[in-house]
Amino acid sequence: MRSPLQLLDGLLDGPLDEKGTESVAHRLVLGGPFGAEPADVSAARLAHFADAGGLLVETSHSYAKGQAEEAIGPWLRRNPGTLGVATKVGHDVTGADIPLTRHTVHGHVRAALRSLGLETIDVLLYHCDDLDRPVAELADTLVSLVEAGYVRRVGASNWQAQRLSALATELAGRGHTPVASYQFGLAEPDPALLGGSLHADTAVLDVVRAHRLPLFAWSAQARGYFARTEPREVNGRPDPFDTEDNRARRRRCRELAGHLGTRPETVALAWSLRQAQVWPSIGPRTTDQVDRSLAARRVCLTDDQVRWLRHGR
Repeated sequence: MRSPLQLLDGLLDGPLDEKGTESVAHRLVLGGPFGAEPADVSAARLAHFADAGGLLVETSHSYAKGQAEEAIGPWLRRNPGTLGVATKVGHDVTGADIPLTRHTVHGHVRAALRSLGLETIDVLLYHCDDLDRPVAELADTLVSLVEAGYVRRVGASNWQAQRLSALATELAGRGHTPVASYQFGLAEPDPALLGGSLHADTAVLDVVRAHRLPLFAWSAQARGYFARTEPREVNGRPDPFDTEDNRARRRRCRELAGHLGTRPETVALAWSLRQAQVWPSIGPRTTDQVDRSLAARRVCLTDDQVRWLRHGR
């Protein structure tokens, strides 16, 4: 029987089939407000996710003003080899972009290893691009982290499609397939309201498919959009997911959830799991919310239902 981290290795290394039982069962990634909540709440959620067969927790050097990795670390030390870790570097603790020099990136990764209590990080992502540096230089830095034994896999979040394609090409020439990380799910946001982060639009998805990249899909449940019935503001601004198209998708999720005996947000997450190469990231705050997300693994959508949820036909 393979260990959780051996399963993670196999899924990230091998081709992703959206209908493969093992792939679908393990492709949910656990996020959440680590570092901004009591430690026992974080520990309970991590344990619950791992006990249910989860494989990967994701965080960032900058989350919770730099406290997120330190919040996850104690649980990982008590439960070695239970969950893989994906983390990101490239933002300071205020969330601002920083220059991606090799010295800075290596320093942040070493700090992450200390905070997490790990010898090696499973997936290390650039949290942003650095347009002042050639893609080849940024690729070399990522490879140097693997060669130093600091990380196993590398990738990038929030890069423009052309730069992502160039990075994938550079890394392929060095024997690596990067992981991509973007907002992606059944709900497609208004880019002008997303706050500087990038949605996996058609151009990004073309790159992901052409290079066969695993796609970590953050806000796969659109920040709770499918569970709500009323609009809400996000940081004092309109919800980027509250568009006419998404309201129609939410209505279809409710209709199908009624037929399937589940919840609309669970249906929306099941849609994401039916997308090849996609690893949806969830951000539950309670173990009950973890269970609602994990229930998506048992929702078997037909091809017609997948198409209808997205397009209404």
